[in-house]
This record gives sequence, structure tokens and C-alpha cells, in this order.
Amino acid sequence: MQIVDRLSLGPPAGIADARPLRSGALVVQARAARAGNVQIYAGAELARPDRATVRVYRDPEEIFRADSLASFGHKPVTLDHPPEVVTPETWRRVARGHVGDEVLRDGEFVRIPLLLADAEAIAAVRAGQREISVGYTCTLDWTPGTAPDGTPYEARQTAVVVDHVAIVAEGRAGQDCRIDDTAALRRELADAVVRALAAEAQAARLSAEHEAALAEREHEIASLRAPGALDAVAAARADLVAGARRILGDAFDPAGLDAGAIRRAAVAHALGEATAGLDVAGIDGAFRALTAPADPLRAVLRRPRDVLTPDALTPDAAHAAMVETLRTAWKANPRGAR
Repeated sequence: MQIVDRLSLGPPAGIADARPLRSGALVVQARAARAGNVQIYAGAELARPDRATVRVYRDPEEIFRADSLASFGHKPVTLDHPPEVVTPETWRRVARGHVGDEVLRDGEFVRIPLLLADAEAIAAVRAGQREISVGYTCTLDWTPGTAPDGTPYEARQTAVVVDHVAIVAEGRAGQDCRIDDTAALRRELADAVVRALAAEAQAARLSAEHEAALAEREHEIASLRAPGALDAVAAARADLVAGARRILGDAFDPAGLDAGAIRRAAVAHALGEATAGLDVAGIDGAFRALTAPADPLRAVLRRPRDVLTPDALTPDAAHAAMVETLRTAWKANPRGAR
């Protein structure tokens, strides 16, 4: 994210300590950044159109970090802000000097020496163009907190890297930190397009779901209008209630319950906590299994071993009976033997 901060070079009289060089260039000392304060931005400036304003804390530990201070050194000085970041391809067109390497902390400020080597820039400063505006990139940490002076904030600047220092005609008292207008406009337009496309897709999805729901309801109404349809519905309801009562008892009252609720109540009564993870299809399958017609073989298989009838065959006895049957089977059909 690219941000610019404005600070004054001082009143016009303060330029008297500027040091002209033999070549005609001018060296000016400037306070270029302030730390430990909370700056208020418009939400749109920080790509947060959902917020009217955002309080951003300029953490001294970040501003005065060695690599952040070093990023001031040898950066270009421009007359007004260039429309984009300064690169080797644009340097010749926009640079009017550069920042020296003696970057120091000055209380809550960063002090830098500016070497102005362009006649137009020198004339502008001598004529009273006293404001500088630092263009830099940073990362915003959106963790809210409170500054040492008690001021709350919503975000904190980190990873500050200077791009250029501009001499501008006007500035406001203190800091004027803002996102580059052109970049902000491009970003806002792009965000607006993304939001519009997302809203359009959402509307299309909701419309399709609405149409599908209407079609389903119309099909249900048409089915009920068919001859004998209501009788079939009533019969299915009666069978469902009868199956549920075989599990829940004859006192079960299904009034006010739809088919799904009746099945779930019966299955929950029969299986207990095992029904917790069952979906609609699982409940339906369990209900059909529990209410299926009685199967004598299944009943025997489910019977506990300790309640088997005394005459039940043991495995050894069953094997012996099978062998005897095979040995004497020919006697039942002597003509079939060959």
C-alpha cells in the first residue's frame, strides 16, 4: 500500500541555514516523518470503503527501525508527486535531487538531508514552497489497539519502505497521510466491479433457487389434484403412523408432526444416541428397517445364545446330522440311484 505524509520544511526564514554548494545545488535539512501518533484516514483511502474513517498508529518501533530509516537514503527528491512509483525508467523525468545517507532520529521525527540539484526545484523552495511529502509503501496490521497516549486505533503501520520525497506547494499542519489519488481511484473502481459481479452472481443464484422451489411446489400441487391422490396421501400417512406406533406405542400422537418428524421420533426412541449423526436419508432407512415385516429367520438369528431352546443343535450335532442325511439320502429315492 502506497502512502504519502506531508511535513513542513519550516517557515520561509528557516531556509536561511540551507547550505548552497559550489555547483549551485542546495542542501536542506528536513523533518520527514513523525512517529508515535495516530493518523485518521478515510476508509476508502485504505481500501476499506466499509468504514467512514480508520485510525492508524505510526508505531515508533516500525518508523525508527534500522531498515526503515535506511530506506530514506539516496531516494529521489521530486517536485510534486509523480503519478507512479519512481523506477530507473522514470528517474530522469521526475528526480530533482536525492536524499542523503545521514538519516537520523530527531525526537519523534526522522531528519533527512535533501540535495536539490535542479534549478526549478531550488527556485520553488527559495520562493516559499516549504512542504515536503514522503511517498512510501507499508503494510497495515489490522489488529486494533491503544497508543501510549490513550488514543485508540484500528490498524498499525509496519514494514515501511520509502519510495521518494516530494516538494509540494501546500500541506496541512502536522501530517497529511493519504493514498495516492490515482491508485486509490483505480482500486475503488476495481473493487466496485468485483462487488457488482458478486452481487449479480448472488442474485442469479437466488433467482434460480426461487424458480426451482416454485416448480417443485407446482408439481406437488398438480400431483395432489390427480384422481385418488389425496386418498393415497392419507393412506401413506396412516401406514407411517401405524409403523411409528409399533415402536413408540399406541399412545403416540402424531398431531402437528410431518413425516420426517414422525420417523425421527420413532428412530430416536429405538436407537437412542445413535441417531445423532443420521441425516434425513439415514433416518428414513432406519425407520424402514425398524418397521419391516417380521422375519422368522432374523428373529432366530437375533435371539441371544442363552435363550436358545434346549433342543437347538450345537455345531457338532448339526454336522453329525448333515453327515447322516447325506449317508441315508438314497433311501428316500431308490429309483433315482444309478
